Parts: sequence; C-alpha cells; structure tokens
Amino acid sequence: MNFTTQTSVVSGMSMARPALLCALVLACSHAARKDVTPALAAEAPEAAAQEAAAPGAPPLTAPEMIEHILSRTTFGARPEDRLRAQSVGIAAFVEEQLHPERLDDALLEQKLQRFDLLREGPDALVQKLVEQRQMRKRAAMVEDAPPPPDGGEPQEPMRNGSLKRDAISQLAQAKLMRAVFSRRQLKEVMTDFWFNHFNVFAGKHEEAALLPDYEQNVIRAHALGSFPELLEATAHSPAMLIYLDNWRSAVPRPGAKQNRGINENYARELLELHTLGVDGGYTQEDVVEVARCFTGWTVAEPRTNPHFVFRPAVHDFGSKVVLGRLIPPGRGEEDAKQVLHVLAAHPATARFIAQKLARRFVSDEPPDALVDRVAVTYLRTAGDIRSMLRTLFESPEFWSRTALRAKVRSPLELVAASLRALDAAVDDPQALARVVARIGEPLYAAQAPTGYPDRAQTWLTSGALLARIDFGLQLANGKVPGTRLDLAPLQAATAEETVQKVAARLGATELSEKTRAYILEELRRSPAPPDLVPARAVGLLLGAPELQRR
Repeated sequence: MNFTTQTSVVSGMSMARPALLCALVLACSHAARKDVTPALAAEAPEAAAQEAAAPGAPPLTAPEMIEHILSRTTFGARPEDRLRAQSVGIAAFVEEQLHPERLDDALLEQKLQRFDLLREGPDALVQKLVEQRQMRKRAAMVEDAPPPPDGGEPQEPMRNGSLKRDAISQLAQAKLMRAVFSRRQLKEVMTDFWFNHFNVFAGKHEEAALLPDYEQNVIRAHALGSFPELLEATAHSPAMLIYLDNWRSAVPRPGAKQNRGINENYARELLELHTLGVDGGYTQEDVVEVARCFTGWTVAEPRTNPHFVFRPAVHDFGSKVVLGRLIPPGRGEEDAKQVLHVLAAHPATARFIAQKLARRFVSDEPPDALVDRVAVTYLRTAGDIRSMLRTLFESPEFWSRTALRAKVRSPLELVAASLRALDAAVDDPQALARVVARIGEPLYAAQAPTGYPDRAQTWLTSGALLARIDFGLQLANGKVPGTRLDLAPLQAATAEETVQKVAARLGATELSEKTRAYILEELRRSPAPPDLVPARAVGLLLGAPELQRR
C-alpha cells in the first residue's frame, strides 16, 4: 500500500481493504518490536523548527528547543538532561530515550526494592488479599460476640492494616519514584500514557493484586513496541478481563447452572476506547458480535489462580460478522484473536491512536495534518510505537511556537517535574503520592475505563490551582515529609539574580513581566535572610502560571 492510498484511507475513515491491512499487521508484528524506521536525522529537529516558523512566530531558539523536547520526552528536565541534550544533540537524545534498554537504571531499581508487595506475583498477592478478608470477617465476629460467660478476657480483635490499601499505595509510590528517578524517562512517560489508555481501576475486586503484573509485564513491556501486541496483551490480561467483566461472559445456555450470559462491557470499551474510537464507524450490533467472539476468554479462578484461560464450554461457536467481516463458525479462541487483528489494522484505529499521541505530545487540539501523518506511519509500520513517535518528533507542528508550553501539566507531571528540576532527594514518597491525589490525580484510582482526560480543563479547577500553589510552598519550605532539597546553589547576590537562577533551573525560559514583578514584589515586601531567599523564590515560582505548563 503506497502513502497516497494510505492518506486517503485515513482521512476518509474508509473501511476498505481490511484483509490487506490485517495481513500487514500479521506479517510485520515481529518486526514492529525492532526499529522499523530510521533513527531521527541529526538535523531533523532544527529543520522542522525552521519550517514551522511563520510571520510573527520566529523559530524556537536552541534553548527553547531543548526545554521543549525535555518537557515532552521526560517528566521534567534535570540539569544533567539539558547538558546531555546540548552535548549529543536533540535527535541523539531522543534516540537514546527511544531505546531504554541501552540506559542503565540500576539506581532506580535499588530505590524500588523498598516496595515488597510489588515483587510478589499475582497468585501470592491475591491469596494474601483473600486470607486477610477472611481474617477481617473473623475479627468482626469476635468484636460482635458477647463476653465470655465465665467472665474471662474477650479475644483481642484483629487490628492490622489493609493489604489492598498498602498494595495501591506502593503502586503509587513506585510510579512516582520511576517518574522522578528513572533514566528511561520516555518509557515511563509512555507507560503512563498507555496505562491511562488501557485503564484499570485498582479499587475493583482483587485488582490491587493484579495491577503490579499488569503494569510491568503488559503495559511497560510494550510501551515502546507494537500497538497490536500491546492490544493483545491487554486482552489476555486477568486485570482487564476482571475489570471489564469479560471473565463472566458466557454463551447463554438455557437450563445451565450459573448461566450468566454474554457481557458486553469489554467489547464496547475495546471498540470505543482501545481501538476505533467513538466515531470509528462501529454499531451496537458490532459490540454484540465482538462480545460473542470473546466468550470463553476468562480467568481460571480470580481468587486462587488469576491467570488467563480459554473455556470452550462457555464460548459461542456460531458465526459472527464484525465490521462487515465474517468470523467463521466452530473455531473457538481464534474468533477473538481475529477480531483483535482486524481492529489493530483498521484505519480508524490508526487515526484514533495517532490523535491521542499527538494530543499527549503536541497540544490538546493537534492539527489534523499531523494526526494524518502519524496515522499513515501506524499503517505503514503495523502500529510501531517508536516509529509514530519519530513522526511526531520530526514534525513542524511539534516544533512550532504554538506547541511550546501548550500542555497543562497533570498533577503527577507537576510533582515529578518539580522534584527533578530541583534535584530533590526522596527518602519516602508516601507524602508525595498524597500530594498528587490532593491536586486531583489519585494514582490508579480512575474508576471509569476512560482513565484521566488529557486536556487542560481536567486539571485547572479553582481548588486544584490552590493545591498546586500550596504544594510549591510546602516543597520549597521543607514541609513535604520524606523529601529534601538543597537550594544553596541557587543563592545569588540580589533578589533579581536569585529569581533568574531559580527560573532557569525550573525551565521557565521566559517569565512574563507580570509574574516576575509579582515575585520580586513579594520578596521585597517580606525580606528574608539571603540563605532563605531561594526557598521563597522557588515556592512562588512553582505556583506561577508558567510552571503549570510543559
């Protein structure tokens, strides 16, 4: 298929040639795990920035380009990140991040050793959750029991904490530590992106025990690989099957015991949220047919053996038609696999994924032309994620002045970026995880399958803005438990010089005159000893409008 044909297919959302596209995915799925497109050319970012220039909008300067790429490929720039990008060049820096296996992350792994529950397998964690639930029931019975008739001492009730709560807390803390300390920053950015795309709510049933494996071996393992392989991995995941109730889905059999019937939840979200998008051209009948294809895709036993199994006894072996394509009768597990291949190869999926990537890396309303080009790359490379990112990072739209600081930082991004910029030492991230939740993004707690929206209005409520300002002040003044800052290197001879040094460290290359004047006025109004001025400047700047964006 040539580029001209692909572009017309993507723009028109045509359903033509699904068989050819499906074959393309099958043929290239293995290659998609490797580099299937050339590395970024050294001159590509600068050339794209020049191409993006327009009257009244000059090309980004070299410092602006470095801040921009770091704001998109990392959770925030550390001083050494700027030095690295300056030293090797932007294109080479991006290629390093696109190949995380080449970056040593031993320091992070050492920091993650404290999270003992995350090292447990899903079997052991589920068993512990079930045992604790049973112990709590027995403890409740003891508390409700009448006193012993002989006047003896009543049995001491159980007072231990919640394993489920602890597991979710460790997940959130580990996510923060990865965002702050991993050298494989783009991989962590993409892990966050894909987890949100394939969201699973930690509070449902035993999901807290399944999420460590889901995030590590499903999402993170495929974060920079092949979208079709990532899609299939999520479809097989017990965490997803339980979250969207597909493990209960079974062909209706009159008279059978525990006849639950077909459940459409996973089928609907697979079409609407995971692949085609709400405007992807599917119908309610397609939802029903996809649900029939996925009957029998279940979990051996959620509370004792949480692993994927296919149960022929509850599968619908009849023929189905999905998006106009016949699914032959009598095949079993292959029905759903064929559906996944058809969906992964569909032009609507290509455009839906391209749009979400462009929204994450460029702006809330990315240009259609850019989305179309990324979708073409998706189809040409069978959904290779690295290749789509290269298309973004070499595009004029990415390097345009309108894309600079066009995205509002999520609470996780704000906290991680602040810690990275200030080279914070984090001895215990529990308080930081609570801060992220208080600002508006409790990690792993998005209940809806949509995850958290990737748009500015999600994060800019009045209450959230006040919480952001409070976080900056608390962090700067050493009031966040478990986190330490060394701000002495930011001290300067005058308040103006201190503000300039702090702004540069935080990546605020261009402070507005209004912001600068306000901060200097606050520093003058309440004079502080010279060694405390950096902390005051940091606290004020972290709450400034410029620092809420990336």
